[in-house]
Parts: sequence; structure tokens; C-alpha cells
Amino acid sequence: MYINFVSCYILEYKFNSKMSNLNLFSQLTRKIFHDLINPASAALNGMELLKYNLAEKKDQILDDETFQLLETSIKKITAQIKFFRFCYSDPITQQHDNLSIIHISSVINDYFDFTKLKISHRADLVHLDKKYAILLTNTIIIFLNLFPVGAEIYFDLVDQKGFVIKVNNQTGKINTDILQDFYTTNSDNIENIQVRYLHELLNIYNLNKVVSANDMEVSIEFIEQI
Repeated sequence: MYINFVSCYILEYKFNSKMSNLNLFSQLTRKIFHDLINPASAALNGMELLKYNLAEKKDQILDDETFQLLETSIKKITAQIKFFRFCYSDPITQQHDNLSIIHISSVINDYFDFTKLKISHRADLVHLDKKYAILLTNTIIIFLNLFPVGAEIYFDLVDQKGFVIKVNNQTGKINTDILQDFYTTNSDNIENIQVRYLHELLNIYNLNKVVSANDMEVSIEFIEQI
């Protein structure tokens, strides 16, 4: 009887853990589609307006405000899709692969064209482990809300066992609720879904997170667990 009870308890715990992970992923996908729907809708509306304008102004297509809206919207949604695919597609396998900084920068900078964030890195940095690149892009998503009026991001390797992201927040404006979540070590106590996901990644990669911050500067270091 006791063994059966323990077995049932373990099975229920595993089931609830899986459901918790599914719920976490569900919330993330809702966030992704929420971010994608606005430019997609703008593209659709722009297309409808363009069809209307083409009937009378065929010689002014490229200069037409509607055409420019459509072009910008399509570029934005394409950049978002590429960026989110990089963030969330297969973060576990081949995590030690070396990715080109040129490729990583291209994905990030295309996305940053439509944000208030800027990014840079050490000039001689050529490659980055896939796991660090994924941590970087997922942290960037958090920064969009952590620094609502923009900030300058710098990232670098700390020898071969660590990765650091530093932020210069010249405006001094910061979302203190999200910052508090950054400091929290227990995932169950974290309210921001993206910060929770970042914690899940750190558990997978066997990394610890060290945060130091004030209104003007934030430093986040990811180091291997001993």
C-alpha cells in the first residue's frame, strides 16, 4: 500500500512538472505571437491601402506613405521571426557549438533596428558558444522591458568559463519589478515569464547568474557551476 502511494505521488509530481513546463512554454509562445501580430496587422492594412492607392497613383508607388508602411512592417516582422527562432529553437542540443559573431550580430542588429537598444562587443571576438548566444538573445528580450527608454549593451567572454553582459543605462530609467526578478534565485518566485525561462536555460546549461546593478549600470555574469 505504502509503495503504491509513493509511486502514485512520484508519477503525479512528474506529471505536474511536465504540465508546469508546458504552461511556461505556452505563455512564452503567447508572448511571441503578441509581438508578431502588430507588425503583421500593419502589413495587412498597408496592403489594403496600397491596393486602393494604386488605382489612382500608379506612378508614385515607391514614394507612397502606404508602400513605406508596408515595407517597414514586413522588415520588422521578418527580423522578429528570425530573432525569436534563434532564441527558442532547439536551445539544448549542440550547445557548445561555436557560432560566428557575424551571424549572431546580424540576427540581433536586424531586430534592434526596431527597438531603442544598442549593442557592441570586444573587437576581436570572433565566435561564441551557442549556449551563450542563446542566453544573450533571451536576456535582450528582458532588457526591452527592463530599460523602457533604451540602453547600450556590451557583451564579452570571461576566460572560457563565463560570459558577461553589461548595460549602460544613461537615462536611469529601469523597471524595478523585473530587476527584482533578476535577483531572485527560485524560479517559482519569479513573476516575469521571460526571466523564468532564462532560469530554466541556466539550469540546463549548469550555469549560475551573478547580478550587480544600480540605476545607471547593470552587469550580469553567467559562470559555470562548481
